[in-house]
Amino acid sequence: MKAMAPAERFAILTDNEGWFGSAAAEFQQAVLSRCGWREVAAGQPIYSASDVQTDPCGIVDGSVEIYSRYGAGDNPMVHLAHEGSWIGYGAAVRGQPLRVTTVARTNVLLACVPWRAMQELLRERPEWWQFIAHACLEYGDIAISGYADSLIPDSERRCACTLLRIAGLRFPRRSRPERRSVPITQDELATLVNVSRTTLLQILRRFEERGVVEQAYRALRIVDADRLKEIAEGRQS
Repeated sequence: MKAMAPAERFAILTDNEGWFGSAAAEFQQAVLSRCGWREVAAGQPIYSASDVQTDPCGIVDGSVEIYSRYGAGDNPMVHLAHEGSWIGYGAAVRGQPLRVTTVARTNVLLACVPWRAMQELLRERPEWWQFIAHACLEYGDIAISGYADSLIPDSERRCACTLLRIAGLRFPRRSRPERRSVPITQDELATLVNVSRTTLLQILRRFEERGVVEQAYRALRIVDADRLKEIAEGRQS
């Protein structure tokens, strides 16, 4: 993992367009001054949905797999989170089990706030609960957008919407949107888009012909995000 100075690590979290980046600077500073750094190797669990006590963590580098606590059967991956996103804040402030299980998809660097420190901050400054509320609303927005994508009848549009979401190119976008590689297998993407692998390969082949994506081993790279957005919005056939 590339070495980063503390100032660069903090900027990835404070400059993000999501809930933490839009929070008051005093809140950001108070949280980050209590952070410790945690590195997690690819494939290793970060949190389990059965964990009661967790620390809120901001993703500084890498990508994280998200699995729903409420999934049935095979319970496939439902989302990929990237730098600038936060995980674990719900359980940390509510003292109840997580809604999700998180696993490092790549090597990951996390800024972790001890849950007791977060609770103390909120007791001392109860007005800062508004930022946690914003975080919870953002979590809901991401979940609803994923559900809304699944209802799109056109499979190409559904695939384009899904790719934008898991690539971190829809609000709240990843802190480094120039990173366009999505570490995902064809089988995983087919499950997310709710199509057969054969149908997915046909869609991706058409996307490649239009210069929208490039396929690689266990990954996809978004070449033209604007054209992918046009497909997602039904403005390009």
